[in-house]
Amino acid sequence: FASTAFDAQTSSRTFVIALHENPALMLGTGLLNQVGTDAPGIRLRFALPEMADLPQQLENGDVDIYIGVSAGAHDGWVRRKLLDDAFATAQRKGHPRGTGPLDLESYCALSHLVVSSVGDPFTGFVDQTLAGLGYQRHVAMSTQSYAMAPPLVAGTDLVCTLPERMLRRFASTLDIFPPPLPLQPITINMYWHPKNSQDPANAWLREQLLRAAGRQV
Repeated sequence: FASTAFDAQTSSRTFVIALHENPALMLGTGLLNQVGTDAPGIRLRFALPEMADLPQQLENGDVDIYIGVSAGAHDGWVRRKLLDDAFATAQRKGHPRGTGPLDLESYCALSHLVVSSVGDPFTGFVDQTLAGLGYQRHVAMSTQSYAMAPPLVAGTDLVCTLPERMLRRFASTLDIFPPPLPLQPITINMYWHPKNSQDPANAWLREQLLRAAGRQV
């Protein structure tokens, strides 16, 4: 292929990235600021993934890249790791409990906000981990939206345990600290259809995503 086929500086292409809110909150600002500087004519569209349609969308070019965890990803797609993320617990600035470290019993006694999009809205993987340790927490509220969690926590006495990189974006209104239980970190990958591996435009977009994630290109 001719490498002149795609010139980011003059292109007016729209790229479609399928991803959920959590990676969108972690990568979106960095990606947009970078692309806006390097490629002012390019537009980005973040779309929520329709997992049943995604294989076809990636193959026919309706979606350029999918970003997510490995669950639900297709074996035929090419994968590259974007980031690992540990979990953190957040509370509002000035929370009545103070800012000391939390033990497991104090953690369970607080009122929690959970982000849940599938299954029982009031139980997440944190609750499964707690149950394995013989504990149970009080979940007072559940939302399907990651983006709603920080403002809800910032305006109430609820606490939440969510991916740390996302919570750090809201550090001006939240105190963030390690949760008092062992939680497996999550790995977020980008996926694309093998037919786009050599495509200069797709390769450029992947490079931008690696940069936004702080990884070596």
